[in-house]
Amino acid sequence: MSHDEMVFDDVKYREPERRCRPDRDRRWACLAYGVPGVIDLPIYLDRETADLIERHALRDTSVELGGILLGKECLDEKTGLPFVMVTKSLEAKHYENTQASFTYTHDSWEEITRERDRLHPDLDIVGWYHTHPDFGIFLSSHDQFIHRHFFAQPLQIAYVVDPIRQTRGFFHWRDGELAEVEGYYLFADRADRIALTRLVNDLENFPNAEGGGGGLSPRLEAQLIAMLTRPVTHHPTAVDRTQTAVLFSLFGSLVGMLVLTAGLVLYQMYQSVADQARTLKELEQSTGEIVSAQRLALDSLLEEASNGRPDKFTDQYNRVVRERDAARKEAERSKTIDVALTDRSRQLEVANLKLSKDYESAKKIVAQYNEEKKKSPDLLSRLEFLEDAVKTKAQTIREKDAILETVKDADKVEALINRYHRTWYTAAAGWGLFLVAALGLFTMLGQPRPVVTPREESTTDDPPPHRIV
Repeated sequence: MSHDEMVFDDVKYREPERRCRPDRDRRWACLAYGVPGVIDLPIYLDRETADLIERHALRDTSVELGGILLGKECLDEKTGLPFVMVTKSLEAKHYENTQASFTYTHDSWEEITRERDRLHPDLDIVGWYHTHPDFGIFLSSHDQFIHRHFFAQPLQIAYVVDPIRQTRGFFHWRDGELAEVEGYYLFADRADRIALTRLVNDLENFPNAEGGGGGLSPRLEAQLIAMLTRPVTHHPTAVDRTQTAVLFSLFGSLVGMLVLTAGLVLYQMYQSVADQARTLKELEQSTGEIVSAQRLALDSLLEEASNGRPDKFTDQYNRVVRERDAARKEAERSKTIDVALTDRSRQLEVANLKLSKDYESAKKIVAQYNEEKKKSPDLLSRLEFLEDAVKTKAQTIREKDAILETVKDADKVEALINRYHRTWYTAAAGWGLFLVAALGLFTMLGQPRPVVTPREESTTDDPPPHRIV
């Protein structure tokens, strides 16, 4: 179960109650396990509870086991300092555990809650315990997660037991961190002082006196129970022997293949080293031959120089020096040319990059021009319309300019005003005459028509008179 999945029920804790410490109470006998420190939280573990936890831890040392500690969180009535009394324990029967981890489950927590309410309703949950088989006394990150989230009360404690190394220890809250106490107390009824002494001696691996009474120690009893409940040894059958033979055959084949592969790899490495050795030997021979030839040529030149022909040696030497100098100059010129070509190549790359950018810009401009070319007919029609509008506005401006020119002369202004008045009067008279004529016309149309009697039919052949109706 992961950390996020562990959800315990709500647990109500009582306030610490004031009482006398067991080591000051004459009803109890107390012995220290280890040496309790001055700054440690005083912890008092009941003898029977300690014995039960030890037996539980020795029941199975292959995995981690655990449970809950019950007791009281107290304040010393004399000093007012806190201490914890552990008087009972409940084993976790439903849990998830491995060799190196222990986790409570929902079922284990529910059963522990039920058992506490049924058997010890007056006790508080003061902490928890679990085992570390052959791992020593410490709290792992998983243990600290459990304690921080589910046992975070200031006086709640954790008890760790290593049943193999026979060590144990309590952890308590100190300045917000979990710290191990240097020692704690075991207590029992004063009548059980001998049994308490035997238990403490057994926990600290001290030999007990002969005839002390008190029965077997938890470790010896658990070992005896394990011997008596040990399962019967299984004797291998023919099928098991066959499977074992096949398994060992496969294992032998695998080992043989690995050995063969290693032999092939070593042989290839040997061949490679031998080839390299032959190559080095041939290189050494060729180098020796070249050195011998150079030495022979040098000896010949020295011999010629020593035989009375130094001029020929000098000329040849000077020629070689000139050739060397010419070769150096040619090499320097080639180097200069290479540098110049490199610079020119860089310049060409820059120019090429610029031309590429210009080409892209030109492509965009051409595309824009083509788009405008497609729209040119509409532009021409709009241009003609604008030209007509400009001409009309120009004519209007000229007329207004003429009016302004006339306004500049007062006589012209007065004549213009008189002309305006005459025009207005003429228009008014015209409208008046039009109204009078219209009224006369309506009057004529409104008069009644004369009644015309039918005339006798003419017997003559005279054409009928022409009459307009």
